[in-house]
Parts: sequence; structure tokens; C-alpha cells
Amino acid sequence: MNDSTAILIGLAVAVVLVASLMFFIIPEPGQRAIVSTDRLDVAVFEFRNSSTRESIEETVRSRIETKLVNASGMRVFSRAQLDALLAEQMLGQAGLVDAATAVEIGALTGVNKLVTGTVFGVDTTATPTTVCTEWSNGECITQAPGTEYSARVYAQIEIVDTTTGRIENSYDASGSDSVTLPTESIFAGYDGLLASSATQIAEAIEFAFSSTYTRELRYGLYRDAEPKRDGFVGKGETQRFTDQDGMIHLIVHFVRVQPSDVFDVVWSDAEEGWTKIDQDVATNGAWGDYTLDVDALTGGRYTVRGLLNGIEILEIPFTVLP
Repeated sequence: MNDSTAILIGLAVAVVLVASLMFFIIPEPGQRAIVSTDRLDVAVFEFRNSSTRESIEETVRSRIETKLVNASGMRVFSRAQLDALLAEQMLGQAGLVDAATAVEIGALTGVNKLVTGTVFGVDTTATPTTVCTEWSNGECITQAPGTEYSARVYAQIEIVDTTTGRIENSYDASGSDSVTLPTESIFAGYDGLLASSATQIAEAIEFAFSSTYTRELRYGLYRDAEPKRDGFVGKGETQRFTDQDGMIHLIVHFVRVQPSDVFDVVWSDAEEGWTKIDQDVATNGAWGDYTLDVDALTGGRYTVRGLLNGIEILEIPFTVLP
């Protein structure tokens, strides 16, 4: 078998693999909603440090705060605001949140979740190795002595409910990073690797926070829809319909919900003198195709809203042309 034949066979296999993946993958609707169906106001409290690495607890704490600030569905009370308020109330931050302090902070700030924790381990190593100094056709042809510098941070993170003062959730998290340099190179220190490790911990906590306390939906309004495996594929996303469209399809993918969540779809005209309500029970990972007959409508402006446990999570205005 010559090289040309091998390339053709490889391309054919790749095409078959891509086609197979397309058969199994259901395209996500274009619009996304991430919300907390309960009030979610958060403060990141001071962390404790039982490792030998100075100030690593503040690195982890600040990275977690930054991740939560940028996350959807929650409001974060900043460290500066918290410090100022605690100083005014003469509570201070001793790195330990007991039940009474948590409840008092909640009453003073309005936050209902406190995030705190302990960095209990930091490992840094320098291991002799080799590095490639010359490549040819994707292969290393010359190596030289080098050193692999690595860092790992271990932490336990706690989420405290300020209503009860109790620890609601606790997570063990770790992060690591490494870099390999030639022996003659100057290593700038472990700070960058430790910061990267702390970011990994923050990402894990942000994911855990979102998974536990927020819901995520993907949705879109379409002229038509067809079933595909366990979901639906929308055809012709639009907000303008005519009587030739037949049905209006609101496709919803419940990416992340809780077992007890109730989902209502409310169709209404501009004056809300006419409404149609579809009631459903949301299931994690499930899809829904909620439809409205265009023939039952007169020309004008309408709105479809989605409510999760009574809280509006999506709204799409649309027009029916006469």
C-alpha cells in the first residue's frame, strides 16, 4: 500500500467517524439561561493556612472570589465590603467561622452563603529530567539535561448557610501545575505554578457551586422541530411567524435542574388578555418541545415565557404576521 492509498483510507475513516459523531450529537439551542431559583448572595470569607507556604490561603481565597464574581446566577459581596463591615461591627476575621458569626454576618450583609476553607498542604518539587532542544519532522533528535518544577495545592472548602450557621457543603479540592526547563535556564520561582494551582481549585469550586445552587437551560424558538435520539433539533430559528408555519416550537434542553423542579410555559399576547399555559416537570438532561398552533392566533405581538419553580427564567417576544 503506497502513501497516497494510506492517506485516502485515513481520510475515509475520519469522514466516517465525524458522520457517526454527528448522528449521536444533538445541537444545542442557541440561547442560554443560568439562574438560581433561590436567592444566592455569596461572600468569600478569610481562609486558614495549615501548610508551610506563606500567604497561599489568600491566593486560593481571591481566586475563588474572582471565579464566583464572574459566574452566572449569583451575587458576590466583595472582600473589601466584608472587611469594612466586619471592622465597623468589631467582628474581625480570625479565619474561623462559627455558627453564631455566620448568622451575624448574614444578618449584617444580606448574604446567605459564606465560602471559607483551609489550605492544608502545598508540595513543590524539582525533579531532574531531559528536555528536547532540537526537533525534526515532529521527532526529538537532540536532548539536554533539564529540571521539571512542579507545585500542588490541597484545600478543603466549606459553604456555610448563614440562616442556620451550619456547613451546608464541604469539598476537598486540589490543583497542580508544572514547567520543565533546561538546566542552564533560570527558574523564576514557584509563585506562578502555585497561582495556577489555586485557579484550578477555584474552577472546581465554581463548578460545584453552580451545579449545586444554579440551574441551566438552553432554548430557542423555531418554525419546526424533529426528534433526534432523546432530544429535538430545531429548524428555522425565528421570532416572526406566518399562518403557513403551522406550529411554533419552543425547544428547551434542561442542562442542569433538580428533581423537584417544575417548569411552566406561558404563551400570551401583548396585552396579556389571552394566555396558554403548558405545565411540565423538569428532568435533568431532558428535552422539551412546547408548541403553539399559529392558526389559533391573529396577527400581532406575542410573548412566550418559561418559569422554573415560579421564577421567570426565559422570555422570547415574537410576532405573528397577518
